[in-house]
Amino acid sequence: MTTASAAQPLRTTARIALAVAAALVPALAAAPDAAAGPTTTTGLDNTWSCSVPAGYVYDQIVASSSCGSSYSPRYHLRTPVDGLVSCVRATGFVYDSTTMSGNCSMSSGSSSASYRLRAPGDLVTSCETASGFTYDLITNITNCSLAPGSTNPAYRLRTPVTGLWACKVPTGWKSTATTQTHNCSYGTSPSDKSTAYLLAPA
Repeated sequence: MTTASAAQPLRTTARIALAVAAALVPALAAAPDAAAGPTTTTGLDNTWSCSVPAGYVYDQIVASSSCGSSYSPRYHLRTPVDGLVSCVRATGFVYDSTTMSGNCSMSSGSSSASYRLRAPGDLVTSCETASGFTYDLITNITNCSLAPGSTNPAYRLRTPVTGLWACKVPTGWKSTATTQTHNCSYGTSPSDKSTAYLLAPA
């Protein structure tokens, strides 16, 4: 009984110390100028880092002396998800809008490109094509261009299925018929037409 009673305050003190340490870790990770520490590929969403680990993107970049010199980059890490605005494109995602953002530049008063990420899927409109998908409509929109007032092509992604009229025959499929349609043309005139393909499994 005496030994157990004496050990109780020590166990209580140890539990308090561990709780304080656990509370401090997120605060240190979130501070832009906190001392740089080791990074991992899990649990880093919404934290700051001197590098961008595989599997992450970033939505802010700042100059920070804690990453080396006084003008070294420090990144606000994000896990890529549908709808996230990111300073870089992400593997496995497309984007449906791009714009110039001050958050993506370390220089005061300047800006760099940012992208609204999208998980590719059937009927998703994207500024680029996506592996494993085809598309059945091309439009020219300002959202896909960084130049004010100009447009770039956007693609309506489609999951390949038998009987779909598509602007491109994806891998693993074949065309059983063709037609000429404005939907598959990059031209802006209604008379501009390109080939669409009727899909069937190869």
